[in-house]
Amino acid sequence: MSSADDCPSARHRWRIQGRAEREAPGAPSPAEALLVELDRIQVRLDDVIEQGRPAFFEGSDSYDRATVAVIRLAALFEEPSRFAPFLTAVTDDERRGIITTRNIAAHSGYRAMDADLFWQTTTEHLPGVIARLRTEVESAP
Repeated sequence: MSSADDCPSARHRWRIQGRAEREAPGAPSPAEALLVELDRIQVRLDDVIEQGRPAFFEGSDSYDRATVAVIRLAALFEEPSRFAPFLTAVTDDERRGIITTRNIAAHSGYRAMDADLFWQTTTEHLPGVIARLRTEVESAP
């Protein structure tokens, strides 16, 4: 049996820590983590674009990939302390649009989504946002 000194107190064990407080040694930097996430989002967007508009409808793999891409992109704005230096590449209007689209997809369901507008956002607007974010990260000191 171990003594009480060997076990962290319940208060310490269950204290919620922000990501920056709990980064493990050797963990990727915020810039590296952001580039990995941007790659994952871009793969989804590329798949959607490659499949084309006829394959983009509620319930399709293409539509689901677009939804996940938007959700993952919006999640980046939920960690402002981690990614703030790079997120300036996204305008306030774009940020609001991404978050609104994410909220519709996540909370209102697909029926509330305008498929044509969602297609346009996914294939025309988001690739540019991803490219600007990537440039911002890669040009950072």
